[in-house]
Amino acid sequence: MNPALWGSLSALSLGIADFAGRFSGRALGADVAYFGVLLVGTIVVSAWVWSSDITLVWNLSHLWLVAICGVATALMTILLYTALVRGPVSVVAPIVASHPVLVLIFWVFMGTRPDAIQWMAMSFTIVGVIVVARSGGDLIRTDRPGHFRTTLLIAGASCLAYTVLVIAGQSAVPIYGNIQTLWLSRIFGLGFLGVIFLLRAKGPVIPIRWWPLILVQGALDSGGYLFLFVGSELDARHIAAVTASAFGAVTTILARVFLNERMRIMQWIGVLCIFSGIAVLAI
Repeated sequence: MNPALWGSLSALSLGIADFAGRFSGRALGADVAYFGVLLVGTIVVSAWVWSSDITLVWNLSHLWLVAICGVATALMTILLYTALVRGPVSVVAPIVASHPVLVLIFWVFMGTRPDAIQWMAMSFTIVGVIVVARSGGDLIRTDRPGHFRTTLLIAGASCLAYTVLVIAGQSAVPIYGNIQTLWLSRIFGLGFLGVIFLLRAKGPVIPIRWWPLILVQGALDSGGYLFLFVGSELDARHIAAVTASAFGAVTTILARVFLNERMRIMQWIGVLCIFSGIAVLAI
């Protein structure tokens, strides 16, 4: 499959996982919920690594890339879950999903040269993300402007962390491969959260009734990043990053269907732009 299809699979997996994160994050707290998600993902990927015939690469000189990827992933997801809990989902998710603008600028600066059709398709996707975010303004309660501004700042910080994790992860894949990059980044992220809980002297507690959802989230979360990294092994990794950003549209649609969050016509147009861009990139 080409990078656009791998990115689309990533978007679907992460979009569903993030939508579920609204519920687990609200019940458990964003940090505790993601600790469970990351723990599940780390165990699953570790079992995969040790039971398969994967040749591990121990290149310590570039280990900092997966360390940055793991820590940035943990920070991004905690911030994202926090913003999703504050809501509305249909505004928060697309803002975080606008990170490919920064990723694309970085790779172009590093020498990547998309062709005209790819530029057009990626522009459609990115414009769609922006339209979905901006057109949700009338969903905000006017009596809580401070709350909304804080939510936007949290979502913006999550977007920046997402940019860092994508760039670091895509840079690590040619060295370590997609499976090892995912595995090591999970371990670093889990260690980072472990230090946070240790400093707070309060361990994460997840009631048994929440573990089924956490298990599903963990599988989808790890699968989403694996799909992104597989697409990043190919030449056009910037395309994988852009199409994977459609997770915001997936989360927004799920919020419309299951939470009955109102969507304006411009938001639907934005979603159409996103999927139109992905369709062209996938050809």
